[in-house]
Amino acid sequence: MSLVQKALGTETGINITNMGLMLISTALAFVIPFKLFLFVYAVLGPLHYLTEISWLDRKNFFIEKKWHVWPYILVAVLLTISLFNNKSSIRYYSTTLMVGVVVYTILIALSRKYFLSILIALGVSVLCLVLKVDRIFSLVLAFSVFLPTIIHVFIFTAVFVLYGALKTKSTSGFISFGIFVLCALSFAFVNFPNSEVLSIAERGYIQRYFIVLNEALASLFRIPEPDSQTEFFTVPALIAVQRFIAFAYTYHYLNWFSKTTVIKWHEVSKARMGSILFLWALSVAAYYVDYRLGFLVLFTLSMVHVFLEFPLNVMSFKGVGQGLKSMFTK
Repeated sequence: MSLVQKALGTETGINITNMGLMLISTALAFVIPFKLFLFVYAVLGPLHYLTEISWLDRKNFFIEKKWHVWPYILVAVLLTISLFNNKSSIRYYSTTLMVGVVVYTILIALSRKYFLSILIALGVSVLCLVLKVDRIFSLVLAFSVFLPTIIHVFIFTAVFVLYGALKTKSTSGFISFGIFVLCALSFAFVNFPNSEVLSIAERGYIQRYFIVLNEALASLFRIPEPDSQTEFFTVPALIAVQRFIAFAYTYHYLNWFSKTTVIKWHEVSKARMGSILFLWALSVAAYYVDYRLGFLVLFTLSMVHVFLEFPLNVMSFKGVGQGLKSMFTK
């Protein structure tokens, strides 16, 4: 048995491995927050999307019938159009689309009644249009900015870690969750100058595609609004925001790849794995040739993987609730 198999072959070994990955993610995020994020988003991100979608497919996407996922794919395509086509009117209704997806997910995951879920989700979407939720700043932040980004990579990851600890009642699992929280909090309390040297292109990628998340988190954390986007690369409090983002994304991906012995996402046919690796290589090549091209090509896939995970997220929240109830009622 190899060292890797030993490390990932037991519950305690998996938790210890993940603690190490948390600490590594934190250390790298402190030293190279911008470069780390750009790298993991372009290299680990596509492999995560492809392997998770493959695994979810084998699990029937945690819903009754696979074809029930088509609303997710439709909305992901519409959101892609809204992001990359400035003339599209869809861009003004992205929050309504996201709210509809969330309502649909909760209903389909809990009731398993497809047509009723669709009708209610459509009804809620119409209500959102009437109430003009796409003009309500707090809802735009929550559903259009945070839900597919920091909620997906940080909050849902935290829920998965806690759910695993509650399910197994493992001491190392609870320690792992505690370290995860402490790592996230460290960026608010530990500060040292950022000596990272960024190219003009790297700054451009951050400012063009990702700065909206930095701005939203800065607003959420009550950090004074910067005079210009360049301050996100120089002001300590704003650099701390980027360090948190880099940590959240890096550990989110590494946590997934460490789950081979738990959920066995890698156990697929050679043909499927070959297809996954081929598509991953093309994705990385697209980012390498032109980061904008990679972002454009992979955005739909990214959104689809976020949506397809929603039923699992609902199940995990339900499991955490049941686990906490069981723990405190005994």
